[in-house]
Amino acid sequence: MAEVDIVTTVNRPTDSRTTPPAAPDARPHALQTLSPAECLDLLEPGGIGRVGFSSSNGIMMLPVNFAVTAKTIIFRTAPDTLLAVYSDAQVSFEADVLDEALHAGWSVLVQGRAHQVTDEREVKRLQDRTHLQPWAAGARDVYVRITPTRISGRRIQPAEPDPERRAAQLS
Repeated sequence: MAEVDIVTTVNRPTDSRTTPPAAPDARPHALQTLSPAECLDLLEPGGIGRVGFSSSNGIMMLPVNFAVTAKTIIFRTAPDTLLAVYSDAQVSFEADVLDEALHAGWSVLVQGRAHQVTDEREVKRLQDRTHLQPWAAGARDVYVRITPTRISGRRIQPAEPDPERRAAQLS
């Protein structure tokens, strides 16, 4: 029986500070502006985002796990957190998915008004609809809803080569 060497390759996140620049002949990347509907579609599965707000200590950006329901962003927090203290205010919310190796991804920015959801029936409805489970330990029973007033986003992805360049590559 012949010996076989098995090599395992692990894809690790790349660091743009240590990743060499792309070769000059690398495929160009296209930057696309996303519509509000496209942005909401990207946010629909939920995930991790950041809530930005102005506090007495300046602008703060804090991570949250979130869900989307009825075109609004929902997250949970504890009553004694900065997110709860500043939850009835103008905020920004940002989420993204990036692939540094491919230099591709998307980013969505939601600007709007945050408010605590205090109606017990509405809290129950959000629990049933979102099944949102905070990652942080401890009681996170304050539901916060961000109602968008502005939604914008961008996607960057490898551009399709123009037909002449593609024909030259194939010949």
